[in-house]
Amino acid sequence: MDEQSLFKQLPELEGQLGVEHVKPLLDRISVRNLPDGEVLLHDQAPIDALYLVLSGCLRLSIEFGDHAIQLGEIGPGNWVGEVGYFSGVRLASSSVTACGDTEVARLAYKDFDALLDDDSVAVCRLTHGFIQMLMRRLAVTANNPIIDPQGEMLLLGDLSVPWKDLAQSPHGVVDFLKILLGVH
Repeated sequence: MDEQSLFKQLPELEGQLGVEHVKPLLDRISVRNLPDGEVLLHDQAPIDALYLVLSGCLRLSIEFGDHAIQLGEIGPGNWVGEVGYFSGVRLASSSVTACGDTEVARLAYKDFDALLDDDSVAVCRLTHGFIQMLMRRLAVTANNPIIDPQGEMLLLGDLSVPWKDLAQSPHGVVDFLKILLGVH
């Protein structure tokens, strides 16, 4: 994949990373096409990469024995695999399935680590985007709780994070908690 193709699919990525930081990322990603219904990740299975949705969408679900609970769908510009990386657990936190023909960019964890050595600014900006994405997902899901088969509360919602939200100025922890709790 080249820079022009990536920016055509995800024009906001140029603003998030900066043009000069895209090439080192592109050197480390591979593109994969997923047909409708293909499972990219299995809940609680080992994981070794981050995936960026380039086109199409991914459906997220968690599994309880024979039951699967749909958590939501994510579209272009959103990542999966970040929880496994940043938690250090290296297990998928949900099953991830293509809904429709979907194209993803794969960035192996080892390549993300190598990118840190080569272009720490790119990694810092990507990590900032991951944090904003996770904060947005937490805020969205906190407003839409559901109950699982054992009576425990789960969080559900539209997990896509619009690029305009990722471009917002970073908030401090206090601001995040105020927004999350609806306190002004």
